[in-house]
Amino acid sequence: MASLPEIGSAIFEAAAKGDLKQLKAISKKVDDKWELRQICDEYYDFSTGRNVLHIAAGMGHFDICKFLIEGLQVYINSFTFKRDTPVAEAVKGGNMKIVKFFIKHDAVTGYANIGGFTPLHYAVLKDDIELVRLLVMQGGLMDRDSGDGTPLQIAVSRGNVEAVKCLLSRGANPSYYDALADTPLLCALKSRSFECFDVLLEAGADPNVYYFGLSPLGFAAKQDDTKIVTRLLEAKANPDSFQADFTKPIQDAAMVRNRAAVEILFPVTSQIADYPNWSVDGIIEHTDSEEFKTKMAKKMRVGLAEEDIRGKQYASNKEYRDSVLNYRMATHLEPSNPTWVLKLSTCEARMGQCNRALFNVQKCIRLEPDSAVPYHEGEKIVYEIVKKFLMACLAFSLDPHNRNTGDAFRVCLFDYFVWLSQMSSPDQILSCILL
Repeated sequence: MASLPEIGSAIFEAAAKGDLKQLKAISKKVDDKWELRQICDEYYDFSTGRNVLHIAAGMGHFDICKFLIEGLQVYINSFTFKRDTPVAEAVKGGNMKIVKFFIKHDAVTGYANIGGFTPLHYAVLKDDIELVRLLVMQGGLMDRDSGDGTPLQIAVSRGNVEAVKCLLSRGANPSYYDALADTPLLCALKSRSFECFDVLLEAGADPNVYYFGLSPLGFAAKQDDTKIVTRLLEAKANPDSFQADFTKPIQDAAMVRNRAAVEILFPVTSQIADYPNWSVDGIIEHTDSEEFKTKMAKKMRVGLAEEDIRGKQYASNKEYRDSVLNYRMATHLEPSNPTWVLKLSTCEARMGQCNRALFNVQKCIRLEPDSAVPYHEGEKIVYEIVKKFLMACLAFSLDPHNRNTGDAFRVCLFDYFVWLSQMSSPDQILSCILL
């Protein structure tokens, strides 16, 4: 009989080709069916951790999946290194028939991978409304966070009205937001998904809820289409709320000289004390003055300094969640400064939010492409990533047959090389490796 690696390799080849005849022939050569099932469950691709069922599901080979589940009784909820299940792979491949088959055989559809993505997230990302409906009916987690936000945030950002209606009908919260993304209303406005915007308001989305930056009304005040401003005011958006950058919506409108929006907001906005002439013309004129710009610049400096002080205080007390909130605000106030992004990434790494920390390291490198480690805080981030990678290597080398250490090593390897891929030259890569 062939060796186990040879059998595993042959099974993989048959699954990838969709060759059921070959797979059945291989199974007949293995006397112990339990051993064959074990090979199918445990033999996996080194770089991704996908086993034969993941491969067949992702490539849409229904007959292979059916034989593996019904004929060999392989484990239907196995994980890749990123913790994606076979049903997640089937959804990513858009293979409805396989997804239904897995559900019929009690596959769990609610597992999230290490990035927070569930099969429902993947269905929304594919704009596959039939898969969305199917997974929603299976009790998919409506408000589950991921690297791209909740399913509702993703659907709104993609302008998928049918998916938005489906998610809302099954209990998705129209005002809930993940900290990495805007509220659904803001997602709708930024992506110009105005039909989704109306659907959200009709579902009771709160126009006064937002994480940081501009509120929906503040954002709309900067746009040419004043119907959105009117619609938000009708929905009880507060015209007197100050934005994160210390302005009211009417000031946001005036700063871009959107006179039509200023005229709509003027009757419902309380007078701001330091405006010498409280009128539509006076507001636009003062907002364009050097006095106003100087005052705003000073507020910005003070605000950034306060965010930094609070962020450091929270971090020193290991209250990293509060520190993250402060540095996210700082990145909004000064988005082109990589210092705040690096400090944010440091706190996220210390909270164990590896994906978000890595995302912000990559963002920082994009902001400062000529430096692999921009600014003084960068060394800490790079050290954490490299240390994690090296510790995973050590754990794997000490116990190479341990599945858990092997999985951890490969995940770190993947993340490490994703990060290294952002470097712009071999010298930069070498400098990071030698840290």
